[in-house]
Amino acid sequence: LRNPRGTSLKRLSRITDDVIQVLQLVSQQNLRVGNRTTGGGLSGGQRKRVNVGLELAACPTLLFLDEPTSGLDATGSLMLVKQLSKMAELGMTIIMVIHQPRYSLFTHIDDVLLLGKGGRTAYIGPTTGAKGYFQELGFSMPPNENPADWMMDVMSGQIDCENAKISREELPDRLFKEWEEHGSKLDFAQAGRMGSVATNQAKHLKHEEEELFKMHLKDAWKLVDRPTTKALEPAEFEQVLINCANLEPDQRVLQQLIERIDTAAKINKICAEHMEGHVQHKEFEQYLLAIARGGVLLAAMESITARVEEDRSESDEDDEDEDETRSYRSEGSESFDEDDTGHARRALTPKQDIRKELSRTLPGFCAQFHLILKRRSVQWWRRMAIRIMFFVVVEFAAAFLGVMDRYIFQNSAWLPTGFMNAQISVALLVSVYSLATFGSPDELPVFWRESSHGLNRLAFFLAQSLLDLLDMFIFCMGFTMLYYVVTAPDLNFRIYVIPFILVCYVASGWGYFVSCWLPFEHVPLGPFVSTLLCFVFGGILGLPNEMSTYLATPLCEIVVGILAFTRWGVPMNFFQYLKETDVGAAYMSTFERFLYNSALQDYRLGWHLPGDDDYFWTGVLSLTTVGTVLRILAFVGLCNTNREKQA
Repeated sequence: LRNPRGTSLKRLSRITDDVIQVLQLVSQQNLRVGNRTTGGGLSGGQRKRVNVGLELAACPTLLFLDEPTSGLDATGSLMLVKQLSKMAELGMTIIMVIHQPRYSLFTHIDDVLLLGKGGRTAYIGPTTGAKGYFQELGFSMPPNENPADWMMDVMSGQIDCENAKISREELPDRLFKEWEEHGSKLDFAQAGRMGSVATNQAKHLKHEEEELFKMHLKDAWKLVDRPTTKALEPAEFEQVLINCANLEPDQRVLQQLIERIDTAAKINKICAEHMEGHVQHKEFEQYLLAIARGGVLLAAMESITARVEEDRSESDEDDEDEDETRSYRSEGSESFDEDDTGHARRALTPKQDIRKELSRTLPGFCAQFHLILKRRSVQWWRRMAIRIMFFVVVEFAAAFLGVMDRYIFQNSAWLPTGFMNAQISVALLVSVYSLATFGSPDELPVFWRESSHGLNRLAFFLAQSLLDLLDMFIFCMGFTMLYYVVTAPDLNFRIYVIPFILVCYVASGWGYFVSCWLPFEHVPLGPFVSTLLCFVFGGILGLPNEMSTYLATPLCEIVVGILAFTRWGVPMNFFQYLKETDVGAAYMSTFERFLYNSALQDYRLGWHLPGDDDYFWTGVLSLTTVGTVLRILAFVGLCNTNREKQA
């Protein structure tokens, strides 16, 4: 949804795999995230990494993170920041707010901005120079103190100022003045020397990572070449790559990687006996370390690679993957080349206009509609247990109402009140169920986040409501079929069920309308509001014996025709029943004859289509129109409520 238009599914899959591997979530990639209510799923730290991964998967140029380590333990925080540091090394700018970091975590941050009271700057510059800067002001750090915590104490005035140039009473205001006067003139090279201890510690940590990397590579190599001294052929080297990354590289990428390693081995003469087209353990190890460290070797290799790519594009212009890459570069703010493992990496073209680099053309309406519908289908299947429970409730309501009408009250099947009660019942259930389509407390924040990143709201609305029609149809058919079987009316079911389907269409529209316009903090009131609307609009405004009053004036007729769904649904069933069946007016009781005559006369007082004396097609048109208008109003509410969260 947020990657540039034209990005192939293959490339999206590779980006996803890269993010999962960088965040170390490979073993959890097939688990549901879960939540606090249902339990299970991922741990708190893993959920944090999933949130970060959602942003990384969009391949942003600039990434803002608000307290990404909050709620994590020390180990989880360090792991997350290490992974973000690796992403920064690939060219992504990452800005984050962080509180109380351990020092080993602090050293993974390139530059730091220390803010004091009122959001004023106390220091901004290289992380390794922060401690030295405060020491230059005369503050001394106690032994075994966390430098990050110590600097926070300095800014809050909770330290010993015996030898400092600034007294405790002057803190923190004097810190801000010192920075304004002298901070901009600070020699950051000198500041770097001040933080030499931190720098050495960071180098030590990087050295440890390199040793772990060498060990991992050696273990993967031994599975193919036990002594790790053999020059491997391409097929054997491919198996090493599979052992390392659990991914099978593309053959073209594999050949390109071998060519690069050959070039690096010739330049640096890593092995005494180099065999062209073959790869030795030491050559591959040094090649990967050169990429991690950068430098002259990496620049030389990238230059050679650029020439190889240029030659290939000139000689093979019709290649499908190359076409995808060129399209990707022309339409998005960022272009992605395939790295040595066939994964995607950013490669911004320096000749591009900076404004084009900072904007991208997102997928269009059709593409987003397809993606959201696919995602909604997965969510639909996952909610099957809830759907089955709700279906049981619907069937119970149908059976209970049918038994009461036929066996307890012994009402005739043609009575308008029976149709009204049944339609109100199914409408109430459907409207309450429809609230979750756009008013779920779990899904609304996801919509806001995606909407703020360019989500097509119309595609989202149509995809969500389209699949919801299936639920509406299932519940309506389940209710109507059981109620039909219990009450046994003398009317064809195909005609009998149509008014119920249209009433459910209107009821789901009311559910969407309520959920889209109800403020987020009042979402729990949704079922109450929907129930009240169905009772008032379906029951009070749809009473058959009051139709003569409601239809007496044009204004009342318009209001009732718009709001009361039973105003159209009940006469559709009633007149079709009279048309298809002889109700035996001569054998009716006095009360039934009164209801029969009043309904026959009162319903005909209102407007109807020319020639539609049984109100069937008039009802179809009216209910369809009302249901559609409610959806349009719901979409307007979805787009215009909580605007600050969608911006």
